Amino acid sequence: MKTILQNALATCLFEIRSSFTVQRSSVSLVLALFPPTMLGLLILGAKFSRTGASSSILQDFTSLLTITLIGLVSLLSLILWATPNVSAELEGKSWVFIASRPGGRISIFLGKFLAAFSVSYAVCIVSISLCTLLIDSQLKAGEPVRFWTSLAGIFFLACLVYGGIFSLLGVLFIKRAMTFSVGFVIGSDIIMGSVPGVLMNKFSIRYHLQEISLVWLGWYLPSSSEEAYRTIFGDGYSVTAHICIIIGVTLATLCLGASAIVNREYITAYQD
Repeated sequence: MKTILQNALATCLFEIRSSFTVQRSSVSLVLALFPPTMLGLLILGAKFSRTGASSSILQDFTSLLTITLIGLVSLLSLILWATPNVSAELEGKSWVFIASRPGGRISIFLGKFLAAFSVSYAVCIVSISLCTLLIDSQLKAGEPVRFWTSLAGIFFLACLVYGGIFSLLGVLFIKRAMTFSVGFVIGSDIIMGSVPGVLMNKFSIRYHLQEISLVWLGWYLPSSSEEAYRTIFGDGYSVTAHICIIIGVTLATLCLGASAIVNREYITAYQD
């Protein structure tokens, strides 16, 4: 087990060093700068508006806008990094060498998961830092330290659990892993997570992350009041319970992914 973890860490470091080409670095930089850029444009537009209503509305929904924008880039980054864990090795014709090594399959699976998590979380931290600085300097809203630490904790959990899910999908659906990952987000978090009820929406990852953020950040949703929201969606669990569920889902997806990558046979050559 110790050897596998050491090999996974070595794979993670190698993956980060070798994959940071000019193209990938540019993509990561664009993703990191997208949330603060959009937020800055909205703040600039509100400042140039003729009434103060725009600034007031923007200030009320700052947390929601920031979480939505950073959540979008974190998912895109994870999809780009986590889903090609097997397909990249098959296309690079290195799968035979990996599969022949003791523990090679599990090491490459865990190593690429760690690489995807590390890069995506780094993108989130840059975005969170720039957005917090922008909000504090232009809107003077809230407590910047609490805002930064809360978002850092929320997206740490988000990158962890979605990284595990997308890594599993990369093992199960080699060539269409990105498509299935996007479909999972739309079906589970957007559709199922928005269905009123006390049961169905609780199966979405979004529900657990949203409940944690409501405790750490306070009320920020566009609903009229928290009482009306609770009437529709029911009471949440404790923060500890939500964190345990997220960690449990992460461990479950990693175990399933490790089992699948060890037991599945992949075609290493294709005929035209």
